[in-house]
Amino acid sequence: MDTLNALPPTASALGVSFDGRAWHYRQFTYDHLDDAFRYASVEAGRPGIREEAAPVHWRQWTGPTAQDQLRMTAHGIAYEQGYYRYGPYRYELLDAAVAYAQRQPGLGAGGQATARDHER
Repeated sequence: MDTLNALPPTASALGVSFDGRAWHYRQFTYDHLDDAFRYASVEAGRPGIREEAAPVHWRQWTGPTAQDQLRMTAHGIAYEQGYYRYGPYRYELLDAAVAYAQRQPGLGAGGQATARDHER
């Protein structure tokens, strides 16, 4: 059920949405659709639950551009599930991942350094 582009009709009817990076239900954010769906289902089953007057709007995230991909490749940065990853670290912004990669080379794709090496 955790596919990025397919939102089951029942989840949508419960108010679960996806912004390109995370799943949302009301003011809550989830990494996995199953978690958002389960919570929304529990809430919907409670007596007296009322819908919010206006839906919460979340920023829509898009994948990296071709220019971003070039920067990522140069530093060994990956894009996974809406986040930029450099070694064991996750970044919301490519600029932050690149800045860290420039200060700590060798953690990216193909690098042999580990989180333990980084802590030293």
